[in-house]
Amino acid sequence: MELENRLGQSKSQYLREASQQPVRWQTYSDEVFRIATELDRPILLDIGAVWCHWCHVMDNESYLDRAVADLINKNFVPVKVDRDQMPDVDARYQAAVGAITGTGGWPLTVFLTPDGKAFYGGTYFPKEDAQGRPGLLTMLPQIAQTYHSRKSEVRQSAEDLFLQLREHERHNVQAGTIGTEIVDGIVKDAESKMDRQFGGFGRTPKFFNATILQLLLEEAPKAKNAEIDEFLKLTLDNIMRGGVYDHIGGGFHRYSVDRYWHVPHFEKMLYDNALMLKVYLKASELIDTPSYSNVARQTSNWIVGPMKSPEGPFYAHQDADVGPHDDGSYWTWTNGELESALTDDEKKAAVLHFDIRETPGDIAEMPDRNVLRIALPDDDIGKSLSKSTEEVRELIASSKRKLLEIRDRKTPPFIDKIIFADRNGLAISALVEASLQLNVREYYRAAEEAADFILEHMVDKSGRVAHAFADSSSAYQGLLDDQVFFGISLLDLFDVMRSDSHIAAAEKIAGVLLDEFEDKDGGGFFDRSADDKGEGYLSSKRKPVDDTPTPSGNSCAAVFFDRLYSVTENKEYFEVAQRTLEASAGSAGRLGLYGANYARALNLHLALRKILK
Repeated sequence: MELENRLGQSKSQYLREASQQPVRWQTYSDEVFRIATELDRPILLDIGAVWCHWCHVMDNESYLDRAVADLINKNFVPVKVDRDQMPDVDARYQAAVGAITGTGGWPLTVFLTPDGKAFYGGTYFPKEDAQGRPGLLTMLPQIAQTYHSRKSEVRQSAEDLFLQLREHERHNVQAGTIGTEIVDGIVKDAESKMDRQFGGFGRTPKFFNATILQLLLEEAPKAKNAEIDEFLKLTLDNIMRGGVYDHIGGGFHRYSVDRYWHVPHFEKMLYDNALMLKVYLKASELIDTPSYSNVARQTSNWIVGPMKSPEGPFYAHQDADVGPHDDGSYWTWTNGELESALTDDEKKAAVLHFDIRETPGDIAEMPDRNVLRIALPDDDIGKSLSKSTEEVRELIASSKRKLLEIRDRKTPPFIDKIIFADRNGLAISALVEASLQLNVREYYRAAEEAADFILEHMVDKSGRVAHAFADSSSAYQGLLDDQVFFGISLLDLFDVMRSDSHIAAAEKIAGVLLDEFEDKDGGGFFDRSADDKGEGYLSSKRKPVDDTPTPSGNSCAAVFFDRLYSVTENKEYFEVAQRTLEASAGSAGRLGLYGANYARALNLHLALRKILK
């Protein structure tokens, strides 16, 4: 059987980009396992995304190389997966590689038996051995030879790992009694991981962990804990001032590679921005500073600007780079670029404001490019330049306008035009909140347009929400997150306009969740329909309860049903939320800060239970 590269007709831009590679890539399907069994070859599974810098590096460095491709084509059945289109596939194989190596991420490179069980893997592998990492030219023949010479041993090891992970999934979600002590435990765990010097959690890399920030902001007025209040302000100020925030165009990059929130990975994700928009909206209610409202406004403008499709819904992400050998040039600036763009006074103010240097060394590959961050307060700049604070602010504002005009004339990093229901749900909810708090009607209209598109094009007659929409059709079956994130967004829209159509659509989604996704025996919800069959790791059931980094599907399901009960007064919905929370109450405390949205859902439910009593 002679394989051919089959990615050319994919709805995924990431996969289509690989259609010209000499590797004979297959798409992930049950047929792949039949082919691998027939050929008696292991599967090389590559999971990545169009926004992933190191995925592009590996594609260009290795998979375009004829020698690497020949080794793969001769010895493996190669399969390429877009993790955004198939997050359920990605989640399962991330767990497998995590169990094998202790690490995960993208690109994910996994070697499977013909029936889809993982026996070896990692993330990025270079073409040749480098810096202590084995290269593909070395690894591929060794793995193929090991598979064929020790086939029964390899298959048994892969089967053992599969069973171990399946058992882990069963024990990872344990039932228990719900109570406020779970919330207290999650908050205490977060306190133990706080970086009290620079904000955030842990050291490097620094992710936003938006759900725990939301929980702490909600708990702060009740707790009256000065240390948490101080930590929240430190974190929000440093994120807002750091290079991880786009000071020219608004919005947040994906994460910081350093502890200080200075140098980011430059891709921008819709889900990060929706979640952080909610964080800054909440913070602006509690902390007396206009800066947080400004961040919320600029982030909202980015979502309804470049991320909004002409048809209404929002695109999922924007790339970090403009080419395979680039590393953030679109987002960064040289001293010379500022010199030529700004007046003398603007340049002086901008240099102090953003700490512009000739050779900042922010990015190793481009040492002359500055990642913009706020280095000095406006009044300090005024003293240095003998100008008033207001004059400095005007100079900074005019500098930003000019820099944005220049940047807008450049070729921007790619924005994938695919529409994902789960991420749109998060964005719709955030924009509804922004419209109310910032008093900007445009944000609500944009949210409503996105919801209308999804209802028309991505929701079937039963009420089930599809995961993706591309090339005028749905691209992948709907998952738990698609149902609950979009369902909650309909309730947010209803809260403003009181439209019966939004409630009717939400109740249909509720019916789909109960009929297709609920674990009838143990409570809670599976990430895929309980009746969906799948080969390989898709044959195992998952009940997501931890935030990674979006809120967990089960905690959002509890929120969805509790809020639906509040609107309809149908007590069955309250009971669904109760058993969903109870299904993982015994293990929720172990999630620590990754159980933040569970804690938020639990707070809502306990408040409703008090009213019922």
